[in-house]
Amino acid sequence: MLKYIGLAISVIILIINLVYFDYSDAIFSNDNKVALIGIFGSLCAIILILILIISEKINSKIKGQ
Repeated sequence: MLKYIGLAISVIILIINLVYFDYSDAIFSNDNKVALIGIFGSLCAIILILILIISEKINSKIKGQ
């Protein structure tokens, strides 16, 4: 259950950072650096949590056989 809460929080943070990202400025401008760090950080967290969920499902199938 805690994994899914972490996944939901990561998705919410990703959406917030996508809203704060200024699409009219250059990608690496000073205002966009914080948003980019938040976007990449939340994407990494989402990927890691999904890997954890998938590995636990695989582990339960292996132990079930």
